[in-house]
Amino acid sequence: MRGARRDTPNLFTDLSERELEVLRLIADGLSNAEIASKLVISEKTVKGHVSNILGKLHIMDRTQAAVYAWQQGLVARSDP
Repeated sequence: MRGARRDTPNLFTDLSERELEVLRLIADGLSNAEIASKLVISEKTVKGHVSNILGKLHIMDRTQAAVYAWQQGLVARSDP
């Protein structure tokens, strides 16, 4: 069916490369300020990316975003 709305978002096609990068950093536990510093962008820009991520994934907060990223295999635990 063309134009049918999907029930679940596709992490890898719905998010831009930059949004995926921000989501990885959220899942790693970084704050907006830390993400901004790491990516050399403003904190306001990070907030915009976070809002876009939450909207595209149909989730309510960054904690849910982090859990979703882990569940989808976007980030993995690194062994020491």
